[in-house]
Amino acid sequence: MNAFSLNVYLGSYIFAFILQLVCTIVNGTIITLFLKIQALRKNKHLRLVCYLSIGHFFAAIFGLPYFVYMILNWNPTQLNFDPLFIIISATPLPMNLKFSATITIGIALSRNTAVCFPGLFRKMEQGYYSEIVGLIAGFLGLVDAVLSITLSPVVQIANCGTTGCFVGSSFLFYWGISNMFLGLVVIALSASLLLKMKAIDGKSSTSSVTGSQKSKFQQANKTTTGVLISSLIFFTIPSLFVGIVQLIGISFFKLIGPFYYTSLLLSGIFSGIVFLVSNNDARRVIAGQPTNHSTQVTSIFVKRVAGTAFNFCLLAIVINGAINQQSPSRSTIIS
Repeated sequence: MNAFSLNVYLGSYIFAFILQLVCTIVNGTIITLFLKIQALRKNKHLRLVCYLSIGHFFAAIFGLPYFVYMILNWNPTQLNFDPLFIIISATPLPMNLKFSATITIGIALSRNTAVCFPGLFRKMEQGYYSEIVGLIAGFLGLVDAVLSITLSPVVQIANCGTTGCFVGSSFLFYWGISNMFLGLVVIALSASLLLKMKAIDGKSSTSSVTGSQKSKFQQANKTTTGVLISSLIFFTIPSLFVGIVQLIGISFFKLIGPFYYTSLLLSGIFSGIVFLVSNNDARRVIAGQPTNHSTQVTSIFVKRVAGTAFNFCLLAIVINGAINQQSPSRSTIIS
C-alpha cells in the first residue's frame, strides 16, 4: 500500500472522529429536549425521530474507541490493527445501520399513511406504532451485531484499514444485500411521499383534525419529511451505491476507509440539524426562550456528553496501550 493511501486512511479516521463528537452533541441535545419539553414528549408523531436520534447518539459514543484506536495505531508505512479489537469495537456500526434504516422505513411508512390514507392514519395509535417499530429495529440491529462477531474470523491482515476487511465474507454478503433491500424500500417510500405531497395541498390529510392536534400533525410532517430527505442524501443513496459496487468486486473499504460509518454520522448530524431548525419548540430554546429551564438543562447535558466522550477516548487509549504490550506475542501478519 502506498503512502498516499495510508494518508487517506488517516484523514478519514480524523474526519470521522470529529463527526462523532459533533453527532454526539447534536443528538444528545435533541434527546435532552425530548426529555425536558412536555410538548415534544406528547407529540407521538415525533417519537420515531427521537428513537433515530437515540440510535445516532449511542452509535457515536460507543464508536469512539474504534476511531481513537485506529488514529493512535496508524503507521506511515504499514497498517497493523488488532483484528479482535476492531471487530468488537466496530459493532455499533452494523447495529445502528440496521436500526437507523428500520426506523427510517417506519417514519416513511407513517408519513405515507398520513398523506395517502388519512382515515386509516387517524385510527392508528402512533405511540404503539412507534414502540413496535423501535422494538423491531432494536432486534434487527442486535442480530447484525451478533452476526458481525460470530461470522468474522480473528485473523490479522496487513494494511487492512477498516472493519470491512476483517469481517467474514458471508457476513459482508448478508449485510450488503439486507441493507440494499432496506435502502430500496426507503427510497420507494420517500419518493412516494414526496410525489404525493407535491400533488396535494395537504389539507385533505388534516381536514377532520383541528386545533393543537392539527398543529402537531403539520409540525411532525415538516420535521419527518426533512429527516427523510437528509437520510436519503447522506446515507441511503450513498450506501446503496457502495453496496452495488461492492457486489461487483470493487471495495470502497480499501479505497477510502470507513465510508459506512462516515455516512451514518453525517446522516445523524444533518437529520438532527433538520429537527432543531424545523421544530418550533427546539427553535425557541436555541433562540434563548427556554421552556421549564430547558436551556440550562441542555447546557448541562452537553457538558456531560463532552465528559463522557472524553472518558471513552481515554478508555480507548488505555486499551490501545494494553494491546500494544501484547503485540509481540501475536501471530505473524497475513499479507
